[in-house]
Amino acid sequence: MTGPDPAVRRARLALPLALLLTGCAAPLVPGRVPRADTGFAQALARALPFAVGVYGLARRERIDYDGAAGPDADAERGVVVPYARIGAGFFVDAAGLIVTAGHVVADTEQVVVKLADQRVLAAEVLGTDADTDIALLRVPQAAAEPVPLGRSATLRPGHWVLAVGEPYGLYRSVTAGIVGGMDRHFVDDPELLYIQTDLALNPGNSGGPLLDAAGRIVGMNMRTVVGAYGAPGVSLSIPIEIVLEVADELRRNGSVVRPRLGAEFVDLSPPVALLRGRGDTAGALVLGVQPGSLAERLGLRPGDIVLGLGGRPVASSADLARLLLGWRAPAGMSMTVQRDGERVELRLP
Repeated sequence: MTGPDPAVRRARLALPLALLLTGCAAPLVPGRVPRADTGFAQALARALPFAVGVYGLARRERIDYDGAAGPDADAERGVVVPYARIGAGFFVDAAGLIVTAGHVVADTEQVVVKLADQRVLAAEVLGTDADTDIALLRVPQAAAEPVPLGRSATLRPGHWVLAVGEPYGLYRSVTAGIVGGMDRHFVDDPELLYIQTDLALNPGNSGGPLLDAAGRIVGMNMRTVVGAYGAPGVSLSIPIEIVLEVADELRRNGSVVRPRLGAEFVDLSPPVALLRGRGDTAGALVLGVQPGSLAERLGLRPGDIVLGLGGRPVASSADLARLLLGWRAPAGMSMTVQRDGERVELRLP
């Protein structure tokens, strides 16, 4: 038995070889170095000039050469080291305005900002909004170019996102992940929304920019929800639209004047919906009402299911939180709730 004709063997080898060559990103050319994959380098180059480190100096302590710290450390052998809360931030305009997390600069003696070129500047705190944990700073340094601000509304679950910060003091660290969900609402923050990602955020990332894959700033990184036994949880960022709105009010007034409903609410879970005789989970379930609050004046009760606010439908707790974020004139505000199987209209006098 003889083998195949040499011409046939050559033809058989030619096909897989051609497929292999067409699968290469680029042919190897003698004397030329192949171009490496740039990954997110271009996107980062667009935003990094506007990312800063933020240090809230709260006190000073002396550390000696043996590692002992405190007021009793040897003054001759030690060095005075300022204690600082480490966070991140970013420019929001070309006039030197910077946003960061409020808890980074709270109860501090001085706030220091480190710019992209490693210059260190003292920053003025123009205001802090405790409800959103957003602070506005000003430094005597104008941004050289327009800030690449984007829109969080363009994000979708599965989109790539990036975070820039100072985790554990590691200057300008970058991490990448994907969007896990939008408009996340938590009972601990009744009137705030978050972008959910799987970014690795650590202490020092708070207040830093959330970037989309094009390098546009679409949010402020805030915190990570850690699971049981320290398991990695989900990371949360405030949408840039909320950040800019709060920053604008802080710039104009030094504080944010927003009426608070004074109620805790969550999504209506499927088991609760069935117990209430509902065939869907539309609405927001009220868990508690603070005494003396607007919610109490409105007549809201624990167990009510909010279906509408000010004539606008409420399909989830995120919908209610979004409407409350824009709430400025509570007088005459109306709310539609389901109570004991009936629709009830509530209205503030």
